[in-house]
This record gives sequence, C-alpha cells and structure tokens, in this order.
Amino acid sequence: MLAFIDISGDPYSMPEKSPWIATHIICIRKRSIYDITAALFRNKRDILANEYMEMKSTDFVNKSTLDHPFLDKAKFLQIIMEQCIDHADCRHASIVFSNTGKNKKSDDNRLPKNYIDALWRIEVIAREWHVDDIIVVIDNNARKTDRNLAFAFNNYIYRSSGGNQLKHILPVPIFADSETTAGLQLADISAGIMRNYHLHSLGGIQTPSSMFHKKLIEYHSIIKARSIDKRIGGYNVSGIFCAHNDYSV
Repeated sequence: MLAFIDISGDPYSMPEKSPWIATHIICIRKRSIYDITAALFRNKRDILANEYMEMKSTDFVNKSTLDHPFLDKAKFLQIIMEQCIDHADCRHASIVFSNTGKNKKSDDNRLPKNYIDALWRIEVIAREWHVDDIIVVIDNNARKTDRNLAFAFNNYIYRSSGGNQLKHILPVPIFADSETTAGLQLADISAGIMRNYHLHSLGGIQTPSSMFHKKLIEYHSIIKARSIDKRIGGYNVSGIFCAHNDYSV
C-alpha cells in the first residue's frame, strides 16, 4: 500500500494569511495504483489536452472553476473525483485545524503533531485492509526541511511508545515531486477540498448559496464516505478529524 500526504495551507504563516490548514492522506492499494494513475493522465490528455499538467488544488478547487461546471477544468475535476478519489481501493483521512500562529517547523527530533496524527490514520487503514507494509510518500518541500522531517519520522517510529504501535509503516519516507507523482496530486486536490470546506464554514449547511459551495459539500461528502473510523491502541481514530482551536503542530 502507498500512503500519500499533502498539506493545504501554510501552518507556519500568520493566521490571517492562512487561517485553516488541512493535512490530507490518501491511501491506495498497490493493485490499483496503475489504474488510478492511468485514469488521471488519460483525462488530463482528453479533457485538458495536457497529460503532463500538474494538478494543484489552487487551480481547480476555487470559485472561478467550480461555479462554472461547463468549463473543462470543472468537468475534469468531476471525473477525477468519481474515477480516482472515490475509487474503491482508496481510503482517505484528514487532519483539519485552524492556524494558531504558534506552529513550529520540525527538527530531527520532533515530528509535528499533524504528521503523527496522519501516521496513526495510515496504520488504521493498513489494519483495515490487512496490509503488511506501507510506504509513505510526502510532497517534496525543501531539502533541509525534508531532511529534518525524515529523521523526525524515523525517530518517532523507533523511539516513541506511540510509534512502536505503528507496526506496518516502513521507516523510509519518500519525498517526491507532486508534478510527477499522481498520488500526491490527488492528495493535494483532496486537501484543498477539505481546507476550503472549513474555510467557508460549510458544515451543516443545508442550502448552499452558490455552485462553488454546493460542489465543495458534494466533494467533501465523497471523501468522508471513503474515510476510516476505527479504534486502535485504546484510541478512537476518526478519518476526518477537525481539531480544537488550540491544536498546534
């Protein structure tokens, strides 16, 4: 199984610049990696006329796109939601939290809390699917940051009581370029949907005020239906976790 992690929003910025952050995980069974990747690139070619285009949530999950379902980008996103993100061999999890302005970047001894919470959700999905080994793929950020994150990742797996319970995650995180990694592009789109859903306060809305809000609610429900909710290590692990206001990483 491959687990792809992407973050929408900048947790290290000021809250007014990036008020909500979403850490999203999409897990894909090995047997379906090829089919999902092929569907993504085929639809890029057929609808967008560019199979090498990098799919970023900032380009697709926005009002100018989703308010106009006749646009090629909107048609493309709808198909990707149905064929890839809602695929039977995909499971999702999200950690969504408001930006406190107190978040600290990782060093080699401290794994940020949102990544710890992400790893526990990946472990739950692996146990649900009876998968032995998981490779975690993280969107490439910066060489120094990724180096610290890789060391912190392994230190958490090997040297913490929580990490010792994560029996299926291989201690070899891969930092990949989302431009060439289909799974990271799908995680990016999903993270953007989750962040915008909370940014626009759409929880509990019965009558959306625009097509943009209607599509966000629809896409959020697709992701939520493919998320997990299970007990592990004495804790209830919800797939879609909206953290309290004091959540800092």
